[in-house]
Amino acid sequence: MKKRNTKQEILEKALDLFAAGGYDGVSVKDIAGAVGIKDSSLYKHYKSKQQIFETLLQGMNERFEETVTFYRLPQGEIDNVSREYGENDLEWLKKAVEAVFLFFTEDEYAVKFSRLLMIEQYKNNDAARLFEEWFIDGVLSFQTALFAHMMEQGYFRKADPRVVAMQFYGPTLLLMLQYNGKPDKREESLLLLHRHLEEFVNNYHISHGE
Repeated sequence: MKKRNTKQEILEKALDLFAAGGYDGVSVKDIAGAVGIKDSSLYKHYKSKQQIFETLLQGMNERFEETVTFYRLPQGEIDNVSREYGENDLEWLKKAVEAVFLFFTEDEYAVKFSRLLMIEQYKNNDAARLFEEWFIDGVLSFQTALFAHMMEQGYFRKADPRVVAMQFYGPTLLLMLQYNGKPDKREESLLLLHRHLEEFVNNYHISHGE
């Protein structure tokens, strides 16, 4: 018989409960009850509800990094990252963006964690900060820098990089929110995502023949 992994069960049940009721709406007693153990037993594995949340966040970071590594998405210095994006074609871009899109809309862990942040952002400063980092300012800041470098390197037409980042990410985020946790809508969402990327590249990318 396979040995029970209580530590992992606590995380799984906590994530389920947090995604449904938010961080503040769930108690240690609720988590312990869902696992089928006493509060005192839970504290043998995690010293607090906050530590459970921090462990879940670490898991989210690790899963995202695994996705980035698996699909060989550009990482490192922004100058090198921008060149890699600039040198690759539209089909490569579609696959790269699709990988991240599917992570946030189909990966069960990511879907639940995203829901937790969305629920909790208005009443928990840490959740609000993480939501901004994962889905708003963190993304826009990176993409603004990325597109600014691509313009300087001659891959993109000159424009306000912040506005370009908003034009790129806005529809992508909208589709993520619309199709989050709806795998039956996969084909429809990817079709719209690809059409968006085609229009975006057509508007800003400078081909080698120009």
